[in-house]
Amino acid sequence: MIRLLEKDLIDPETEAHFAYHKSLKNITGEHNHDFFELFLITEGNVYHIINGNKQLITEGSLIFIRPDDIHYYEKHGIRDCQLLNLAFPKVTMEALYQYLGKGFYAEKLLLSENPPIIILTSIEINQMIARFQKLATIPNHLKHEMKTELRALLAEIFINYFFERHQHIQPLIPEWLDNLNQDMKKTENFTTGLTRLHDLSSRSPEYLCRMIKKHYDKTPTQWVNDFRLNYAVNLLTYTDDDILNVCLDSGFENLSHFYHLFKKKFHLSPSKYRKLNRKVAIPE
Repeated sequence: MIRLLEKDLIDPETEAHFAYHKSLKNITGEHNHDFFELFLITEGNVYHIINGNKQLITEGSLIFIRPDDIHYYEKHGIRDCQLLNLAFPKVTMEALYQYLGKGFYAEKLLLSENPPIIILTSIEINQMIARFQKLATIPNHLKHEMKTELRALLAEIFINYFFERHQHIQPLIPEWLDNLNQDMKKTENFTTGLTRLHDLSSRSPEYLCRMIKKHYDKTPTQWVNDFRLNYAVNLLTYTDDDILNVCLDSGFENLSHFYHLFKKKFHLSPSKYRKLNRKVAIPE
């Protein structure tokens, strides 16, 4: 097995190495490394053998490889594949963590058995290729400009594709329920309410109720209302929508019920909460 080292590959002034491989013939065999890597399949399919597991990855697959992941590629059929590759050191990743703050849950990316994988649309693939082509136009001697562009690209990739908004929850929560939790944080789902919750869960109402109570200590109605109230708080803080519209846009149909639940959770009325927490950059 080949061990690739940061000092042999990555320019310390740009903190990155990028390449556009038009064929598998120019890619190493089984290897690991002491740096991070992102790669995107821009055309074709390929087998990716990662930490002993064989995966067929298809066009649009964006994969985040961590230091010490062991991987290599095998052709799928007779068709070759093309991929973009971006390698960067631990110091750059640590700087990204610091910039994104504690709301960016790096542990899930770093500690999962297999590397995270995201599927991009054809439009997103073309946008990514264009970003790499832009990097290729920067003169070699402008290393600080290259470093800034690369860091901006990394921040965009991790914010757009690898950032999950989630709470620290018990590790024994079933995967289907954790996925449901992520789905129900979407505006179009929590505003629809219990009907959408049951549609997404594909579980009986009784079983779903037991599992939500067990893992979140809430009834399904309370669970949905929590998503709605958290959204209402953001609307009150970051928009100038009137309170009736905040109520309706959050999924509540009754203003007095919204006031009751809001005050119970936050110990303030919506209007007082806004007065205490909303700040504007444009004076009225």
